[in-house]
Formats: sequence, structure tokens, C-alpha cells
Amino acid sequence: MQIKHQKTKTIKCKENGRSADITSANFILGCGFKDENYFNCLYCYVNRYGRDTVYINENKDEILEECSKWVNNQPIIKTPNQVDNKWYYVDISCGTDINLMWNYYNWVDIFDWFKNNNRLAATFATKYTNERLLSYEPNEKIRVRMSLMPQKISTVLEPKTSKILSRIKFAQKLYEKGYSSHYNLSPIVVYDNWLQDYKELFNIINNEVSQDFKKQCGLECIFATYSEYTHKYNLEKKIDDTLLWTPNIQENKISEYGGKAIRYKWQLKDTFIKSFKKLLKEELPDMTIRYIF
Repeated sequence: MQIKHQKTKTIKCKENGRSADITSANFILGCGFKDENYFNCLYCYVNRYGRDTVYINENKDEILEECSKWVNNQPIIKTPNQVDNKWYYVDISCGTDINLMWNYYNWVDIFDWFKNNNRLAATFATKYTNERLLSYEPNEKIRVRMSLMPQKISTVLEPKTSKILSRIKFAQKLYEKGYSSHYNLSPIVVYDNWLQDYKELFNIINNEVSQDFKKQCGLECIFATYSEYTHKYNLEKKIDDTLLWTPNIQENKISEYGGKAIRYKWQLKDTFIKSFKKLLKEELPDMTIRYIF
């Protein structure tokens, strides 16, 4: 894995509206291990851009200044939305996993910037537990969205990431430490008996986290998208992606940023969403679905 240090010219924030109010420019683009020339997650869209290189963007002050410029154009008092009722949230890791790439950036410095900002808060999704987060005092200004899926699927699709049980438990620890701690159910992959596997996952959550945790825990639910480019790459590497490549129930789509992708056929997906929401209501009634698509 090649590491390239640079100053990115792409520093503008992007409107988000789902995981956050906006997405910052990338502090790091790409994620992987320096001594292993591959990415872990078979489905990850980041893999489409420079598979063998991780870009470390060193002009963090410019990136953060763009966040300031954005929020200065927003109403002083935020209109509550599904992201948050009080803070404008910035997704700071759209292009990487902070916990995996912890040693490659001064993330504490970035956390501090948001913690000391009177209008902005930071958020990131992760598939890794990082005990070093527990030595930080976030003052509820940092939201960690722990990604979850059934373990048997995680083992196939995201090898070498943290075990699902450890992620569930770690989210509780983060909450107790003062983080906003949510679950990111993503990607949701449809296969035989998928709902039964998710029911078992939700039972584990019920057994491992507190009632107070559940009441503050928002759920992000994102059904899997894939790409022909990634499929061809996995074929070349002789990687089995049959869980993701299911053309009999998929169709082409153009992403909101203009890229080509493959998703579940919309008629089927509508049925999948209804079934998943029903299961969540039955098994995790105290948790709020922030969004699902």
C-alpha cells in the first residue's frame, strides 16, 4: 500500500442530509494496511479511486475553514432534523475509516476543533474498535456510527475488521464516555434467510447494551449498492462476491454524485425496506430509524 502526502485542492464541503448535514473534504482518501496491497471490504466505493494508494491530505486547516464558512451561512439556531436537533454535524471520514487509519493523522486535533466549535459537531462511521477513543473527552460533540451486519456476512464481505460483538459492546462504552453513539446498519445485503440473521443480530444488541443507550442510539439503514467495476476487480482477484453480485434482483443506477452503480430493483427494494422496518420495530422498538434507503 502506497502512502502519498499531499495538499488537496478539493476542500469544499458537500451537502449530505443523511449521515450528517454536510461532508467535509477528505482528510484521508482511502484505507488499508501499509504492508498489504488490498482493501478489506468487498463492497467499498472508496476502492474505485486509486486502489493502491492512500492519500493523506495535510492542509487540514483549510478543510476546517471551509466547514466554518459553510456553517456561517446557516441559521444561528438550527432547525431540528434527523441528523440532530442542536448541532450541525460534519461527516469527517467519508473517504476513510478513522479508527483503521488512526496513526496516520492527528485526529485528536480535529476532534478538539469540533469540540470547541459552538455550532459544529463531527461524526464518522467505523468498522473497528479503537480503545484510544476512550481516553478522549468528547463532551457529546463527536458521534461515532458503528457499522453492523450479521457476523457470518461480515466475515465474508469485510475480512479483518473488528468482530460484530466487539463493535456492539464498544458502542456502549463510547456512549458511557460521552460520545453520541449510533449504529450504521450498512450495507444491508439480501440473501436467503437474511431477515432471520438480522433478528439474531438485534437480539445480541438487546442483550449487550443498556436501555439508556438504546434511547439515544439512531439507526442508519443502507441497502447494499455495488458496481460493475468492483465486480470485475473481484473476479480478477478470484474473490467470491456472489453475495453482492445478484443481477437477477439488481438494476443499474446513477449515484447522486454521478457515478454508475448497481442497486436492488426498486420494486423489490421497497418490499425489503418494509420488511426490515417491521423487524426493527419488533426487535429494537426503543431505537430510532434516522433514515433508511
